[in-house]
Amino acid sequence: MSRKEALKLVVRLLVAVVLIALLFRNLDLTQLGHRLLNLSWQGTAAAFALVFLAIGISAWKWGLILQARQHPLPFLTLLRLYFVGLFFNNVLPTAVGGDAVRAWEATKETREVPEAIGSVVSERLIAGVALGLTALLGLPFIESDSSTAKMVALFLVIDVAMVALFLIPKVAEGIVGKALPNRLATLKAVVAQTVQVVRETLQNTSLFVTVLVMSVIFQVCVAGVNAAIFQAIGAHVSLAHCVIYTPMIFTIAMLPISISGFGVREAAYWYFFSQVGVGQAEAVATSLLFFVIVGICSLPGAPLFVFRRKRPAFA
Repeated sequence: MSRKEALKLVVRLLVAVVLIALLFRNLDLTQLGHRLLNLSWQGTAAAFALVFLAIGISAWKWGLILQARQHPLPFLTLLRLYFVGLFFNNVLPTAVGGDAVRAWEATKETREVPEAIGSVVSERLIAGVALGLTALLGLPFIESDSSTAKMVALFLVIDVAMVALFLIPKVAEGIVGKALPNRLATLKAVVAQTVQVVRETLQNTSLFVTVLVMSVIFQVCVAGVNAAIFQAIGAHVSLAHCVIYTPMIFTIAMLPISISGFGVREAAYWYFFSQVGVGQAEAVATSLLFFVIVGICSLPGAPLFVFRRKRPAFA
């Protein structure tokens, strides 16, 4: 790790610590503990089931991209690689570190570095657009005011801009360069080829729309996890409100300003769900439980990575 990277890591850690300290300063820890220790099994079970369903959908839509690029992989292989990526997303200090691991592991299956990494980046970008679209789905089902609608529109613009920026060569090469393993970071030809793979994927209209629809379904499942957790802790939050607020929360949590979104995510939960009467303890409890449940669901990724079938990265 370079000195610059180490400094960034320290800054992110400090941001996370400061935000968590501010959140917990006025938090009723007794109420938080009560919420965490008195979960209903129905809501908790539903949350776990929805996480596994979301993982299956993610693996499937990623497979559609690889298939369209003439590098199809069996669904069980895709599922294995997705569990591995999810596990590393939870243990590495960035929210997308697991994607780099998933991409590199996929090269051992496809034997094509640009295609494997390009498929992961493409799936992430399309999923980003789905964040904004998903928030729109909940608006007709609540009594929303103009400020809520404007906020949803703003996040949709931000999410769409993520894809638009990728069409700018220098920006695109920077994004893909971060997904490449360190030993490949200097291979400009690989980066250029990967960027081209992503551009061609995004320009495939039928594929883009299909993956986008599946990504929206995935986001609804993620929102459903939050709704189930709220039910488990005894808070009353509708699925529609979760569909609106969850994508915006995770858009904010993706900002590279803290360790794995800690502090940022909890603050966002509190801010958005307070709009519908959720207290600080309930919001923080839901955020923490979401992280724990996803973390538990990702645990199969560890043995799947350690005992993976040994294959060379290139033919």
